[in-house]
This record gives sequence, C-alpha cells and structure tokens, in this order.
Amino acid sequence: MLNAYSRVDGSYFDSEHIGQRHQEFYKWIEHLLEEHQAGRSILDVGSGDGTFLSTLSDKWIKHGIEPSAAGAALSRKKDLDVSIGTLSSSAPHRVDLISALDVIEHVVDPHMFIESVKEHLNKNGTVLLLTGDAASYAARVAGPQWSYLRWCGHISVFSARGLRSLLESHGFEILDWQRCEHPSSPGVVAWWRVQVLEPLRRALGRAKSWYPFWRDHQVVIARLRQC
Repeated sequence: MLNAYSRVDGSYFDSEHIGQRHQEFYKWIEHLLEEHQAGRSILDVGSGDGTFLSTLSDKWIKHGIEPSAAGAALSRKKDLDVSIGTLSSSAPHRVDLISALDVIEHVVDPHMFIESVKEHLNKNGTVLLLTGDAASYAARVAGPQWSYLRWCGHISVFSARGLRSLLESHGFEILDWQRCEHPSSPGVVAWWRVQVLEPLRRALGRAKSWYPFWRDHQVVIARLRQC
C-alpha cells in the first residue's frame, strides 16, 4: 500500500484548484487548534503538496512528512520543511501537535498508526484527525453507495464513536469533536438530487448512483494523557 502512495506523481496534487473553500476550511481548523493547543510545533502527516501547512499562520513551527516524493518536492517549493516517508519509517521528531487530514482512512493498521503518533508527540501533545464519519446522516442514508467508500485507498472507515474509542484506547483524551463538510463536497443540493432522483433511476433500470460528500466528515482533537 505504501509503495503505491510513494509512486504518486505531481499530477495527483491539484493545488491550482484549491480555492476559497479550502482556505476557509483550513483556517477553521486552525481556529479549533487555537482553542486547545499550547505548543507551536506541528508535524503534518501525509502533507501532500503542503497546502494545509502553507495556509497556517506563521506562528507555527511547521514540519511535514509525505510518502510521495513528488508531493514533498511541491511542498519544498513553498519553502516548507517536508520530508519523504511515513511516521513509522521516520526517526522520532517530537512535536506539540500532529495533524493528519484525510490520512487515517488510508492506513491498514490504525492502532499501529496511533502508536506512531504517540512516539512523535511531546508530553501532553495533541493530535488532530480529519476523516469520514460513517455515522453521519448522509453516510447512513447512502449506505454502500456512499461515495467515500469508492475513493481509492479508503480501507479504514470510522464512526464518531469508533474514532473516539480508537484514540482513548491508546491513552488520548478527546478535547473536541466536530462534524464538518469536507471542502471538496459539492454540497447539500447535489446530495439531495441523488436522493430524490434515485427511485426514478431504479424504475428505469439504471445503476444506483453514488451519493456525493455532504456533512459526512469529522474532525477530532485529542491530547495525550499524562502517564
């Protein structure tokens, strides 16, 4: 699996199409972090072409790690400190905060991933995860036609309860949890268009539609408990 991501080329990253919605979403995430974060060093896991890191204000000491050499190269063009690799393959680099946006769903062993997160956190460090929410209304109605399930590499899918349980089982306490709309979502109108027209499609004998993203993601911030 990791070999597949390491071979991703620069065309995979669509940063020229990262618009105002993404910028506002990342600023919203930064605002959430400000409410719970004391330290200023951040390691962004699966940092891609560095769009999230570059959106953060300069008050942060920014680092990133990305399995794709092409993605890391694009990040460095933005003057970001991004290395090639994964958490488990990198030497311990302890920081106050680890962010992983749209990452944990690609991980074969989430428990091993969270243990790697712990190894790279300072005392009382925090982690921020963004991933899909299988318990959201949109996901439950869509069922197996939830488009999140068809995205390449999405192999670990969580409900809000499941994600909380994963973090707590590894010694984290939940500081904040928010259901959110992914910035790539086409929105409520697109989702309801599928819902309304689906009976007609079935009557015509057509294949079922995939439900697009609509308020079916979750952000969680958790702090490592003191031993």
